[in-house]
Amino acid sequence: MNRVETATDATRQLEMRLGDFGIPGNIVDEIIGHHTVVNYNKGSMVFLQGSPADVMFWVVAGLVKVYCPRPDGSRILVELGGPGDLIGHVDYIDSRGRRAQVFEVEALTKCSVVLFTREHVIKLLQSLDHAALLQMIERVNTAWSSTAQWFGTFLGMSFQERLEVVLRELGAKFGVRDTRGVLLTPELSHADLADMIGSSRAMVSRLIAEMIEKGLLLHRGKQFILLEASAGQKSDSPSNPKELTGSKGFPESPAPPNGRPSLP
Repeated sequence: MNRVETATDATRQLEMRLGDFGIPGNIVDEIIGHHTVVNYNKGSMVFLQGSPADVMFWVVAGLVKVYCPRPDGSRILVELGGPGDLIGHVDYIDSRGRRAQVFEVEALTKCSVVLFTREHVIKLLQSLDHAALLQMIERVNTAWSSTAQWFGTFLGMSFQERLEVVLRELGAKFGVRDTRGVLLTPELSHADLADMIGSSRAMVSRLIAEMIEKGLLLHRGKQFILLEASAGQKSDSPSNPKELTGSKGFPESPAPPNGRPSLP
């Protein structure tokens, strides 16, 4: 997929996501059309925790890592963001009464990010009638409720179950079908995966070794391949491989209902 196709796909995904929350098409067009594009090199910080939250971000190309910093200096890797994903909309009120970023974001690959101001979005939403605004608020509340449920279920899992869920999610979001299963395109280290499940790097290394020994996972360079019994069987969409479950393929685990919800 070339850069133009990637940007077009990212635009389509954002339109669908905002449309799901009842935001009219004309306002979506205004949000998308009123922006600034910024490019970041691999390893660059897009923004830090505590940065002003007057700007929101939309990924149009490349991948970013969304981190939640902890008081002891460590970080939890909350999710990987790709084309079409919104970041920078999760905020808190700091000691000066200003909105600030809850998370911090780092470029996993070279990426392009669109910036648009919160003030512009608020002005556009103020043009909606009360009924439309109430419907949107209800849908946003449902999305955040689903997210709280997802993380509550995730925290109740063992590290092995968490790793299985995370790998399946990465396969569904960023996987490309391979003759042996599903290739995870992001290049993630054991430390990255440990940050995603809240464990030590040594624990992830042991769990991955066990999965490789059981024939559930392959390591190819810096990438992983999720193996399945029906390797080589094509799915309806190469970018959305079907879930790998069952005793002969990637194992089933008690995943949170309906997978990780997408936030507005």
